[in-house]
Amino acid sequence: MSQNIRALSARYCRDQTLFEALLEAGRATGAPSHAQLRVLAEESLVSPATLLGAASFYDFLAEDNRNKQAYVCNGTACLLAGGQETVRARLAVQFPDARIGEAACLGHCYRGGAYRIGDRCFDTGAGSDSGREAGPPFHRHTARSVFGDNGDAAGAGALYRQVSEMAISAPVSLLDELSISGLRGRGGAGFPFADKLAACRSAPAGRKYVVCNGDEGDPGAFSDRWLLEERPQRVLAGMLAAGLAMGADTGFLYVRAEYPLAQKRVAEAIEAFEQTPVFAQTGFRFHLIPGAGSYICGEETALLNSIEGLRPEVRTRPPYPAQAGLFERPTLVSNVETFAALPWILEHGGAAFAALGTEASTGTKLVSLDQGFNNPGVHEVAMGTALERVIYGYGGGFRTAMKAVQVGGPLGGVVPVEKIAALSLDFESFAGEGFLLGHAGIVGIPQGFPMIEFLRHLFTFMADESCGKCLPCRLGTEKGRRMLMEATADNPVDGAAFDDLLETLELGSLCGLGGGLPLPVRNILSHFRAELADYFRSGAGHE
Repeated sequence: MSQNIRALSARYCRDQTLFEALLEAGRATGAPSHAQLRVLAEESLVSPATLLGAASFYDFLAEDNRNKQAYVCNGTACLLAGGQETVRARLAVQFPDARIGEAACLGHCYRGGAYRIGDRCFDTGAGSDSGREAGPPFHRHTARSVFGDNGDAAGAGALYRQVSEMAISAPVSLLDELSISGLRGRGGAGFPFADKLAACRSAPAGRKYVVCNGDEGDPGAFSDRWLLEERPQRVLAGMLAAGLAMGADTGFLYVRAEYPLAQKRVAEAIEAFEQTPVFAQTGFRFHLIPGAGSYICGEETALLNSIEGLRPEVRTRPPYPAQAGLFERPTLVSNVETFAALPWILEHGGAAFAALGTEASTGTKLVSLDQGFNNPGVHEVAMGTALERVIYGYGGGFRTAMKAVQVGGPLGGVVPVEKIAALSLDFESFAGEGFLLGHAGIVGIPQGFPMIEFLRHLFTFMADESCGKCLPCRLGTEKGRRMLMEATADNPVDGAAFDDLLETLELGSLCGLGGGLPLPVRNILSHFRAELADYFRSGAGHE
């Protein structure tokens, strides 16, 4: 069934994808009407029910979004910072309550108190309204910066020329340099990038695609937002190099709805690229796809379904995107930071990049520190740097007493402060201690914030964002949420049943949303057992 719809979507996609047509239909009121869906169904030959099933999944296309004019950020960093009710009260002066909605995370974690009006995002910072879209501050802590230089549009033409010449004339050498660099995907999974690219290059000749996953939905992470707003040329150059080397002529950038300024900057960068000689010589085209509000679109196959106009559910694998990705064609999918690193590697060599990190986790990493730090913002650090140095040195320590940090978003690790000294910023160190580095966004959890509330927040977020494709995740996240919401000292959670639920999520889920949730939950149950004792009967978190 999905293949048939995918084929119809591919036929419809010329200057506009089916998903973009859905966005256009909902632009005026916040949700497409049934009449608009029927018209689109006649044009695309896709049934109105299928189109409604896709549109209704997204925060900014669902019926609940109709006529909303402003949004309060309900992301983890803003929740822990407090002040959301203050923001809502401020918006209530301008808008009726029915016109105020919520957004999962607006990427203003470095200041807190984020909100959106129309197509602009703001924050209240430490108290007074910033009144403007202030981007994240950038801090460089490496001898050689992979991202800190050449971010201006003036040098973009030379950048495009350099990477395209190498990709066209010496694609094998390009792959060799990437292999030597040891670059691993920066979106969280850490898969070797050169292996992905090689698989796509070796796929049978024909139409291929390169897709940049700019759906940075992890609350607490905003490094991709910084790159898309301040270094879009480097992202395009990385996609161009990879695309030409694998035989693709089209690149799609999927940028989340919560980043309107990033969408604007990327659109401007694409327009500028189309005025360069490299565009005339290669014919390589970039296509910007604005998101519509869905955390699961950070998963690569759900993202591909989204672009196609299907409901953004996770696909079963195999086949993998390198074999049958966007519109069933071989597709390279990687995240913003990964693509942005390519131009530096191709200019300075893979060995130079590898020398910046550790043997297994090479290069530098952009780390997002939230408003709970004295020096918040985007920090570029070498992989392998002691986490203690990142937090207490580069980050300046905490503004208030913290009992833990969440690293890598809701599917990352929850690290108690006493374990910080045992970790370094690399995949192996975190895994060895039972945590997960993920995207490396770091959010401080205040001493006074109850861990039972944090668990409820995690399960509520996952229950809301589950795509619903597999039963363990669709039912398990909601079951866990209900168990925790009902938990009291007089009515504690059955620990053995909760452990069984976590095991079912971990082993039975199709993707990392349901499968990854047990790790941070077990981190909390293990390290904060005394605090949670009243809420769980024996069993939960015990070996």
